[in-house]
Amino acid sequence: MASERFLHLENGDDLNQLLGQQLDQFQITERIGVGGMATVFKAYQPSLDRYVAIKVLPIRHAQDPVFFKRFVQEARSIARLAHPNIVHIYNFGEQHVIKYIAMEYVEGGTLKERLKQPLPLKKAINFVIQAAKGLDCAHSNGIIHRDIKPANMLVRDNGHLLLTDFGLAKILEETTNITRTGAHLGTPHYMSPEQATGHAIDSRTDIYSLGIVFFQCLAGEPPFHAENALSMSVKHVHEPLPADKLTREHNVPMPIVQIIQKMTAKKPQDRYASAAELVDVLSDALTISNSGSLSNQSDVPLAGRQVYNLAQQANIICFRCGEPNAHTHRHCIICGDDLSNKGAAADHYLAPNGRPLLARLLIQTGTMDGRAFRFHQNVTTIGRLAGNDFVIIGPTVSRRHAQLSFFEGRWYVEDLQSGNGTQVNGQRIYGRTLLKDGDIINFGDERAIFTMVTDG
Repeated sequence: MASERFLHLENGDDLNQLLGQQLDQFQITERIGVGGMATVFKAYQPSLDRYVAIKVLPIRHAQDPVFFKRFVQEARSIARLAHPNIVHIYNFGEQHVIKYIAMEYVEGGTLKERLKQPLPLKKAINFVIQAAKGLDCAHSNGIIHRDIKPANMLVRDNGHLLLTDFGLAKILEETTNITRTGAHLGTPHYMSPEQATGHAIDSRTDIYSLGIVFFQCLAGEPPFHAENALSMSVKHVHEPLPADKLTREHNVPMPIVQIIQKMTAKKPQDRYASAAELVDVLSDALTISNSGSLSNQSDVPLAGRQVYNLAQQANIICFRCGEPNAHTHRHCIICGDDLSNKGAAADHYLAPNGRPLLARLLIQTGTMDGRAFRFHQNVTTIGRLAGNDFVIIGPTVSRRHAQLSFFEGRWYVEDLQSGNGTQVNGQRIYGRTLLKDGDIINFGDERAIFTMVTDG
């Protein structure tokens, strides 16, 4: 019987003995990976005629009842994460001394296997965007990965990236003594300063680790090397990122280097506030890279949606924010507005000077602080993610947060059942609310000043 075959595993972790055996409804066919947290096997599931990946936990940890209880709790949380850039968990279970997770099998290997040499810039940016999208989903559900590294990123043959191994670091951290006192579990090459020093961590620790991965994608190796984990931790805490290695040896454009520097800032508050913000920054960088405009001669910082200045070669001025854009662009690189200015078709109401009465929002917080944006008399949806008419980046802004509208000569704002609410002059609103010049609008914690202006 299978349980009898597993008995001799109790005194050791030679999980290779599972090869060719039946584990519940799965037939183990080959070992495809091994690490300190688990051994991964490829297995066939006859009932659904598919291959799956079976992650078997180290027996010495899995036999700990506290460990297994927390493992089950964490597995249930992670299984609820439905995102194209996160490996899907099918099931978890136990058979005698074996504790395992059954998950989506990804053909193609890990990102680690692709980093034997530097990646092309566009491919590196694309991989990091996909990883950041997966992290945004996890962080929005209260889950921090804690061990972001190339070995935990699976890449299909078509370049589709999926994150794996969510939560295992947390479980081992809380139930074992395998780390030094006060420190958090992680992989030394990618560990954030707060992990290395045992301080509290949040989603920004994943952004730091992803920044180290980004560096490795472009340089072919991590930024820091040391003889042991302690020395490596010291470098993450105190040693500056060798950014000149990227520019001098690998010709990485300065705006991209600046993104990596912000991702890997020593203090969490100096990094990007969220993975969603990082996705926006990188998406803009990728768009510019695809246009061939990203140059190593630029020292213009990429912060929030303020990206590379194309003024020298632009011949289209954005209606909404006044940013110059290359004639090949269809949407503004700063605010995303349609450069054809089609919204002007809605501008029927004219001010006394004979020009359309428009809305203006002066942003006073976050990455767009100090920038002013104009809006046509059509309905403008406002939210955190692409797909809205106007995007405001911030962890307290909902995906679809509010809308700005014009009716019979007046401007209104309406909350769209956002999580953190919309306020006008400090009062939370629930229906369509009339606006007047100078009103202060808060979308969550992000603040803007409303005024009415005319076009011209």
